[in-house]
Amino acid sequence: MASMDKKKLCDPVCLMMVDEDSHAMEYQGHIYAFCSQQCRERFETNPHLYVGRPGHAAPKKTGQEIIKKRTLKLDEPLTETQSRIISSEIGKMMGIKDVSIEADCIHITYDLLQATVEQIEISIEKTGEKLGHGIAEKLQRALIHYLEEIEL
Repeated sequence: MASMDKKKLCDPVCLMMVDEDSHAMEYQGHIYAFCSQQCRERFETNPHLYVGRPGHAAPKKTGQEIIKKRTLKLDEPLTETQSRIISSEIGKMMGIKDVSIEADCIHITYDLLQATVEQIEISIEKTGEKLGHGIAEKLQRALIHYLEEIEL
């Protein structure tokens, strides 16, 4: 079956129209399709944010955003080329509003309904760069992961 013949569904996370079999999954008797694995993971983690609960509209369906600003520290300062690579990689993610890099600090603004700091960290590490490995940096990231989970 050609792609143009496939039924289109709305990705509940980013609201893009996608083929019905794109990263598809079933949840409570309904089939949901997603534009990417990132969106599917966001949905699997907290589906109620995107489809609501009985008697309550989903935050995403009401147009709500949860904007977060974070600073992640790297092991070493980045060159201009490394900064461009990381900015490009993070910028490809859904929900990223802004990325700026100063030496060994990455400042990120994002919508928590579409991305988590943990997903952003994975994206950074895919470029080959290393997040700060000091105990303070590790504790700070763990606290952010915990706070985001609680907030969601």
